[in-house]
Amino acid sequence: MLTRTVLAALAIGFPAVVFVKIALQRRALGKSPVILGMAAGWQGWFDRLSPFALLFWPGAWLWAAADTPALATGSRLALGLALIVAGGLLSGSSVFLMGRAWRIGLDPDNRTELAENGPYRWIRHPIYSGWLLVLLGNVLLIRESAIDVAATVTALGVFMQAIREEQHMFRTIGERYARYATRTGRFAPRLWRR
Repeated sequence: MLTRTVLAALAIGFPAVVFVKIALQRRALGKSPVILGMAAGWQGWFDRLSPFALLFWPGAWLWAAADTPALATGSRLALGLALIVAGGLLSGSSVFLMGRAWRIGLDPDNRTELAENGPYRWIRHPIYSGWLLVLLGNVLLIRESAIDVAATVTALGVFMQAIREEQHMFRTIGERYARYATRTGRFAPRLWRR
């Protein structure tokens, strides 16, 4: 029962966090923070397809909360649930800690400050780190091959987007971002400096 309640809360909470942050950013910036499909080539297609993950995962959580798929038991259930909760908290809080710099997509006009507070002190992409934890938790918790495939595709998308964002940051911030990248890890804290 607790597992299905957590999944239902996630299915409602994830879109709520995104929509609240979009509304706050729109008010702060005077324009939409959603910048998708502006890139050329495969990156533009990637931008256009990425919102489907924003729809798929809440749907998958509602599906799981409705007692449809088989869920793990025992320690696998506990670990999966813990990863989902921890990843959701990390990702959700990082969205707000990013402040005015947060966008969905790459904004070529974004010249805001580099986020370096909270988990950004140690990790360049804590939003994506949280997502990777959530994805792993889903694979452990929901025993359906469709979830395994969707998690793999979503994780590949997360890796590709992180690399795209880093390239953008190197172009726009340059040396300051290079110094930041040497002391932080992409998805986990760096154990040693480059």
